[in-house]
Amino acid sequence: MNNKVYVGIDLGGTKILAVILNEQGEVVRRAETATLAKEGADAVIGRMIGLIRDSLTPELQLVSIGVATAGTLNAEEGIVTRASNLDWNDVPLGRRLEQDFGVPVNLENDANAAAYGEWAVGAGQGTKNCVYVTVSTGIGAGIVSGGQLARGRDNSAGELGHITVDMNGPRCACGNVGCLELYASGTAIARSAAQRAADNPEQAGLLLAKAGEETLTSRHVAEAAAEGDQLSIQVLREAGLALGNGMVSIIHVMNPEVIVIGGGAANIGAPLLEPMHEAIADRGLASMRNGVRFVSPTLGKEAGAIGAALVNRS
Repeated sequence: MNNKVYVGIDLGGTKILAVILNEQGEVVRRAETATLAKEGADAVIGRMIGLIRDSLTPELQLVSIGVATAGTLNAEEGIVTRASNLDWNDVPLGRRLEQDFGVPVNLENDANAAAYGEWAVGAGQGTKNCVYVTVSTGIGAGIVSGGQLARGRDNSAGELGHITVDMNGPRCACGNVGCLELYASGTAIARSAAQRAADNPEQAGLLLAKAGEETLTSRHVAEAAAEGDQLSIQVLREAGLALGNGMVSIIHVMNPEVIVIGGGAANIGAPLLEPMHEAIADRGLASMRNGVRFVSPTLGKEAGAIGAALVNRS
């Protein structure tokens, strides 16, 4: 009986998710715990080690560990060079795990890991060229090209949110101007809606009612749009057109077979995605855009952990 298993970890700012995969890439166990990042890197790594140990049983033969995390990485040295969500700088995470478990450990950017998971066993399965785009607080992408994960020089490939869609647009915190993230992310949607509501309060009654005493978010905009609120519909349309412009760039550069669209803002659906498709149809090269399938992710919150484990398996 083959008892070889691969561990994947999704290290987030609020929780640590662990999955154990068999040789077929199937999840056989899963567990999670709070990150409690304020307690420091040593405490967080200790919780990761405990989570893995508790998930393994004596008959299982651990082959490798993959960790998906946000931030910048020195993957060759197993170091998280900077993770703002954890307040980590130059943490030798890979080395610590290798010392404790005696198996290879691989660190992956979380978007790259999620892309690889969806490509290998999720919505992009069966393709050679797949892009995973997450539209959430920000916008990011992970790219599988020719069956290989495109990491770039320092694991930062796929910064779709920071391509320019407006050369005369405002300056982004990244230093660029007119970044896609400033127009089509969940944060941008909420910001645009709040500004329009402040400028036209007589047109924003339903939207403001959705938010109530809370800070207005893209979820409130989506809910108001679903009930026919014209201000919210217009905000989402403009965000969708901007998103489509960004998609044209990724289609032209990577020539994918499938684009998987995930993240909270992507759950808005037609009010955001239909304008996106309009922009693609208007601006994309017909020979490249016509063959692309757009699909929803299938692995959910486990995509990053699964992908991190599967990269090691390959």
